[in-house]
Amino acid sequence: MEYEPEDIFQEFIAELPKEPSNTKSDTVNNNGIGKVRREGKTLSEYWETAKNEYRKRAERGAPELPTGIAWIDELTDGLHRGELWTISAKSSFGKTSMALNIARNIADKNKSVLFISLEMRGEELVSRLFCEMNRYDHQNLRKGFIVNVSDFQNKDKAFTDFLNAVDFEIVEQGYRFKDIEAIIASYYEGGYPDLICIDFAQLIDTTVAKDERLALQDYIRKLTELAKTKKIAILLVSQLRRLPSGADYNREPGMEDMKGTGALEQLSTVVILIYKVIINGDIRVMVKLAKNRHGPCGEKEMRFIGENFKFEEIPEEVYQERKDLM
Repeated sequence: MEYEPEDIFQEFIAELPKEPSNTKSDTVNNNGIGKVRREGKTLSEYWETAKNEYRKRAERGAPELPTGIAWIDELTDGLHRGELWTISAKSSFGKTSMALNIARNIADKNKSVLFISLEMRGEELVSRLFCEMNRYDHQNLRKGFIVNVSDFQNKDKAFTDFLNAVDFEIVEQGYRFKDIEAIIASYYEGGYPDLICIDFAQLIDTTVAKDERLALQDYIRKLTELAKTKKIAILLVSQLRRLPSGADYNREPGMEDMKGTGALEQLSTVVILIYKVIINGDIRVMVKLAKNRHGPCGEKEMRFIGENFKFEEIPEEVYQERKDLM
């Protein structure tokens, strides 16, 4: 009987132990010399933990923390615990909207989400959530203009039920890292959220260090440590620097264009860049997976519906037609 590679892998996964074993290192090395048991895991214990994670992934059949953007999830397998992701774009290019789209999608998978907003009020963010989920025009909402009262009431009830059902917190603090620690201690009583979103990096309190670059570097380093030690996924929103006057609008940005510090590039597991290009007078929104520590990178045009604060994938046949014109 012939087996496909996937079948062999599934059989291998099925035979793995349900939980990591408590394997301990030998007290004598290959040269017969005694050695002291060190703190932390041995290589065998790391391998057992890794196999257990692979078994759980095979049983789920899907990413644990999916972004909801199919092509990004295909390349990254979604966010993972212990990772720091960065979404970077210039002002008003949709970086907060993408972070909120991802956060909402993960909360919808029965995961706990803490959204730390250093820029916008909670009322603004929850209004964006309503518009994104219901395709409701935000300008009409701000003006109090409701076209169909009965329809709005139905959407309002469904949205309120959603908010009451999910574990999703929006907090208007977090300018210093110790603020984040206090928020976690207050909201989660000894536990931790599955995902922390921070919007955005350049608004942190920079008075704690000699200059802004060092303050941001220290903040990001501590976020990375928090993600790794507490097994949390962290999504950080950041700005791209403005191009100098006269620069090519269509120039594709790189990670070196992220504003503030090289630590954003160095410590992020995944970096997503959002930018725009103009082709024959048509403004197109491009989403670039600029860094992916565990797999390939990629880039695609996406549709950004501004009045709903929603990113959507373009159907493949339409995408290919538009791509040929670029």
